[in-house]
Amino acid sequence: DKNLRKLSAAYLTSLPFDGFAIGGSLGRDSAELLELLVFLMPLLPTEKPNHLLGIGDVPSIEGAVPLGVDTFDSTFPTRNARHGSLLLRNNGNINNGTSTRSVNVLRAEYSSNFSPPCTECECALCANHTFSYLHHLFKANEPNAVTLAATHNLHHMGWLMGEKRKAILRNEI
Repeated sequence: DKNLRKLSAAYLTSLPFDGFAIGGSLGRDSAELLELLVFLMPLLPTEKPNHLLGIGDVPSIEGAVPLGVDTFDSTFPTRNARHGSLLLRNNGNINNGTSTRSVNVLRAEYSSNFSPPCTECECALCANHTFSYLHHLFKANEPNAVTLAATHNLHHMGWLMGEKRKAILRNEI
C-alpha cells in the first residue's frame, strides 16, 4: 500500500536515523519493484544511505541504483553459484542495461571449454582455472566447485557495484 509506505517514510525520516532500509512486500517482479522505488525514493533523504533488503539480482540493481538505492543484500550470487550459474561480464558495458550475462557451467558445452570463465576477472577461478575444470568439479560433486563459483559471483557483484560507483562519480547516474 503506497499510502502506508508514504506515512512510514514521513515518520521514519523525522527520526535521527543514520540511514533507511526498504523492505517488506516489494512486488511480484522487477517491474513492480521499480515502480515502488520510483514512488518511494523521492520520499527518502538522499544524504543518507538507503538500503534495499533482500534484493540483489543484477536487473534490480541496475534499475534501483539510478533511483537512489545505495546498498543491497541478497543470496542471489551464492545461491546461483550452488546451481552452477556464473555471472559474467557482458562486454564490460554497464550502460545499456546488460552488464551481466549468466551461464550454467553444468551444460555439456562447458566440459570441453578450456578458456577462463571471464578474462577481465581477477578472482581465483578466472585467474587459475577453466570452464571445463569447473564443469568437472560440479559433475564430480566436489565442494570446491561451489566455493570457486560463489567466490567468482561475489567478485563479479563487487565489480558491478564498483562500476556503478564510478558512473555515479562521473555524474552518469
